[in-house]
Amino acid sequence: MATGAILLEPASLYVTTTQLAEAKFHWALIETDSACTATRHHWFQKSDKRGLAEGYGFQRVQPKSLTGRVVLGYFKIRGYTPPSPGIFAEICETTFGTSYTTVPENRRTGITCRTWVLQVLSALCGRGYITGFDGTIRNFVDCLERVITEQSRMADNIYLTTFYHQRILNFVSPVVVV
Repeated sequence: MATGAILLEPASLYVTTTQLAEAKFHWALIETDSACTATRHHWFQKSDKRGLAEGYGFQRVQPKSLTGRVVLGYFKIRGYTPPSPGIFAEICETTFGTSYTTVPENRRTGITCRTWVLQVLSALCGRGYITGFDGTIRNFVDCLERVITEQSRMADNIYLTTFYHQRILNFVSPVVVV
C-alpha cells in the first residue's frame, strides 16, 4: 500500500473501507467540497453511552489517515453531484430512523455501518444526486456493495501479506540465555 498522501477530487463522493477484525470492514462516506476539503460521514459506535449504542457522525479528515487505521480503498462514486449545503448531512442523519441501546440489537435488525452507507447511497440516487447508472437503484447499490466488498477483501489480503512478509524479513531471532 502506498504511504503518500491520497489525492481526492473536488466535489466528489467516496466510499471508504477500513480494517476491522475477522475480514470485516468499517464502511464510511467521504464527501469533498469544491476546495477538496474532505469530510467523513459514518455510522459508528458512540462512546457517550447516553441511551443509543450507535449513531451518525461526521468530521473533517486528512485522506491519508482516517483514525490511524488502514484504509483499504477509496471508491469514487461516478455520477455524483453534490447537493445544496446541509442536504447531504440531513440525508445521512435521517437514514436510520432509530438506533437501539446495544450493538447486538442493531445487528439483529440490520443496522450496520455498511447498510447505513448503502441506504445513504440509495437515498442520494432517489433524489437525483447520483445519476448515470443502468437499471434500478437497488441493482446499482447491490453492484456497488459487491464491488466494494470484493476490492476491500483483495486489498486486505495484499496488505496483510505485505505486513507479514515485512515482519518475517525483518525478524531477528532472539538469543536467550537459559
